Amino acid sequence: MVAFLSRHGRGHRIPPQQINYRANLRALKSLGVRAVISSAAVGGLVPGQRTDSFAVPDQFLDRTWGRADTFYDGSLPTGVQHLPAAEPFCPQLRRLLAAALERQGEVFQPDATVAVINGPRFSTRAESAALVQAGAHLISMTQYPEPVLAAELNMGFATRAFITDADTGHDGSEPVRAELVLRRLAAAKPRILAVLCAAAGLLEVSGSDGGRTEGDRPAGDGPDGDRRAADRPAADRPAGDMPDGRYRARQLIPPEAVAAVMNAPVRGAVDDGETAGAR
Repeated sequence: MVAFLSRHGRGHRIPPQQINYRANLRALKSLGVRAVISSAAVGGLVPGQRTDSFAVPDQFLDRTWGRADTFYDGSLPTGVQHLPAAEPFCPQLRRLLAAALERQGEVFQPDATVAVINGPRFSTRAESAALVQAGAHLISMTQYPEPVLAAELNMGFATRAFITDADTGHDGSEPVRAELVLRRLAAAKPRILAVLCAAAGLLEVSGSDGGRTEGDRPAGDGPDGDRRAADRPAADRPAGDMPDGRYRARQLIPPEAVAAVMNAPVRGAVDDGETAGAR
């Protein structure tokens, strides 16, 4: 099953700082989703992040405020949960996205730090420079808190980022405007959809709800699993470094805490809609 949800709603009505991220991720979880691939238009902050290319972020810098960014806010009987976040994006899903991009012949950066601003306005030159100094390579308005909320529900999360612009124009190009982002997204739509379809085709989600109960490793690891993977030619191994070909999401939160979230009354609603173009 593949589910699609437009974070900005039909007609691009919801600004990034007002998206009900918790409702969106909970809705996906309720459908049985275990792996979330986010599609995002981003700006490139440094020369290595070229316009009209792709990136698969591995880190984020949160520069937002006022967003509800946890399910475990003290209102549930399971109490506060402290999410491990050293690797905020799922490493296995990131490798799978990289494999999909390679199969499509796309130019991409296999890792990057994405800075997330509140929006809806774009950055000033001073703000953009400060983000680069802090270590950011890309800039977005929506890549927080989606990764951590997905992880709090034990769903995998990775982002297929398409670089539409150079933000404030560090490379001499014109500074970003919404019309520019939408125009370049429309031109790249066939490529973006091809990558997402390739990723979906590579992803076989495990039927086991739990998966990595012994740390962050695919089932089949250990002596027997290692031999099976090692005996297979590299070209025949599953995409995304999954030894048995099945994706299993990291289990970072106790299952009983996740169940408490899913059994609690729904707060907020999910807005339906078309594919949106903002960051």
